[in-house]
Amino acid sequence: MLKKLTVISILSSSLILSVSSFAQGEAGDLYPIVQDGKEGYIDRTGRIVVEPQFDVAYYFSEGIGLFATALKKKDMDGQEVKIPERWGLIDSTGKVIVEPRFRSAACIFSEGLLCVGTDGGVGFVDKTGKFVVEPRFREAKDFSEGLGPVKAGERWGYVGRYGQMVIPAQFDDADGFCEGLAHVQLNGKQAYINKAGQVVIRLSATDAGDFREGLARVVMEAPDHQAEPAHNGGIGRLGINKRGKTGYIDRSGKIVIPPQFDDACDFSEGLACVVVGGQTGYIDRTGNMAVAAQFEVAEDFSEGLARAVVDGYYGFIDKDGKVVIEPQFSWASSFSGGLANVMVGDKMGYIDKTGKYVWNPTK
Repeated sequence: MLKKLTVISILSSSLILSVSSFAQGEAGDLYPIVQDGKEGYIDRTGRIVVEPQFDVAYYFSEGIGLFATALKKKDMDGQEVKIPERWGLIDSTGKVIVEPRFRSAACIFSEGLLCVGTDGGVGFVDKTGKFVVEPRFREAKDFSEGLGPVKAGERWGYVGRYGQMVIPAQFDDADGFCEGLAHVQLNGKQAYINKAGQVVIRLSATDAGDFREGLARVVMEAPDHQAEPAHNGGIGRLGINKRGKTGYIDRSGKIVIPPQFDDACDFSEGLACVVVGGQTGYIDRTGNMAVAAQFEVAEDFSEGLARAVVDGYYGFIDKDGKVVIEPQFSWASSFSGGLANVMVGDKMGYIDKTGKYVWNPTK
């Protein structure tokens, strides 16, 4: 349902806000703000730490923030947007670690590494901006569990932390490892591999997600819900019907929550959002409805709260489905580090878990 962004190559302030959630949460991390057209950073109390001075300021992760120089252009509606040119790195004291020089950058640091693009290709830098995986790939995604998905030529494989190819490029597409398995596409089919690169689950499905809390969502294709042995001796194979319904499998490849939902999220904090009849609610890990489908949009729980849309406005609910922050925002991020990024019209601010503004909306 929700896909991670691979690399930020063209990203304006308004587009930044379309990212499903921001990646902060560590003590000392800073939060981007906009003031009089320039962008800077506040701490989680709302105190300005880095005066607004950048064309684009992006979120912090693992103690490091991204910022960029940008061109200003008019969009189709005549609104001014920022088109980032070069990306740099900043620390939580406001010190610039790397002046803007990368053509593109991933959304976040992961396991101490950040995927960045140069004129020569895509690679990974450490928190000093030094390349530890040389920029020789066409595309790449975040490191997870010690491996990074990379595209070499027309195929995807996995590199280790020092750039060695651990799993040869052989897949149509590849996602990061979660709970020891990675979702890949192989010869047009959905599958999961282990860290040895062996296919352990094969799926006849139109889409599949990461394993979270022991379960992975799959969009079904065929009526046969029985798992069969994978050809390479792996742990399961599914045949499914082109119904466009979503269910969940366990790590053996067995269907444990039958395909019945119009759409669904990965599990988070014990619950997964599901769409039934055009409305969104939540199921638990047994497949039972924990929160009735009643919201126009609802997304993953984070820090005990989830954003939900009612009458076109974003608010927040708890795990009982109770509205704890009234829908009033034109957009909102998930909570991270105790704060949520919100939009009121074209102005951006931050609220705490009581709904109180830590930073009043500005633009």
